[in-house]
Amino acid sequence: MRGPRIGGPAALAIALGVAACGSPTDTNNTGTAQVRLMNAAAGSPALDLVVGGTVIVSGVQFEHTSPLASLPSGAQTLAVRRSGQVGTLASRSLPVIPNAKYTVVVSGSLLSLTMTAAMTVDTGRAKPDRANFRLINISSVEGPQDSSQRLTPPSMPLDVYITPPDADLAQLTPNLALDALYSSYSSLIYFDPGTWSVRFTYAGAKQVVANSGAIPIAAGEIRAVTLLRKSDGTWQTSVVAERP
Repeated sequence: MRGPRIGGPAALAIALGVAACGSPTDTNNTGTAQVRLMNAAAGSPALDLVVGGTVIVSGVQFEHTSPLASLPSGAQTLAVRRSGQVGTLASRSLPVIPNAKYTVVVSGSLLSLTMTAAMTVDTGRAKPDRANFRLINISSVEGPQDSSQRLTPPSMPLDVYITPPDADLAQLTPNLALDALYSSYSSLIYFDPGTWSVRFTYAGAKQVVANSGAIPIAAGEIRAVTLLRKSDGTWQTSVVAERP
């Protein structure tokens, strides 16, 4: 049996996962939101997040996530740069909703950073006695805004297996399914503490197209596994340590 599908409205070219407490149409300048920076860009140096010329998050290393920082609401331009330097590597303008919580996911490579924006109603709560996983698909294609809207072709359905690294997929059914064409930002998914891997195959097939590799994860820890389809058709993953 196929697993549940991961979907989510999605993105622009800075990957922003949002746990929104306000209405998506509320774009006035009253109040503030919160934002954190997730560095999933392979081989990148430490990154800063800049809003309106002010550094609000600094020194985020590859495969790490910053603490939450205050973000002014209203129309804002978010920019990413090498930590302590001036030149912008990637930027995106978007309306910031008061009281929302945003995660800016930077993926790709230093020569071609991707910043995508996705909103989700509930990002889930980390459980202190479980291994907590999140899956983030990075894409520039915006998905449907609610579950009543069907995805329109073309699609790129993938099966997702979250298993011990040496498990034989031929004997298993997928844990989840996602459409890799569209950006998505999942809620947290819970497993026993241990060593796991996240493998992606085309729907109904067993040949692995992307593999996170072995992920040791203790109780209470959170790991976000990102997936990016590069311009040459190959896939890139990263495993980012989130803060509990």
